[in-house]
Amino acid sequence: NGTWDDGGVCDAATEPEQDYKKLRPESWNNQYIANAIKEINNSKVRLLNITYLTGFRKDGHPSKYREPGTPVGAPQDCSHWCLPGIPDTWNEILYAQLLSMEFRTK
Repeated sequence: NGTWDDGGVCDAATEPEQDYKKLRPESWNNQYIANAIKEINNSKVRLLNITYLTGFRKDGHPSKYREPGTPVGAPQDCSHWCLPGIPDTWNEILYAQLLSMEFRTK
């Protein structure tokens, strides 16, 4: 409900955003990041762009459970307090990437 930078909330949000049209177009800096990742991925370093994926997650932005003294109505920090949350999704994708590159435990 809203976005993190305008007082949006994610309390009790359990489902991802289904309508990709609600997501803002990638800004110039996201395009810059995407281009940098494409260049780097041609080397031995691999980067995973999680920006667009995170936009679909309602918990991919701030929630009300923040440091003491945070004013009422401050942007919310859902990404750290909704478990399993978006960082868990990033970890699953990273793990799948490592397995696909044959990084296996011995």
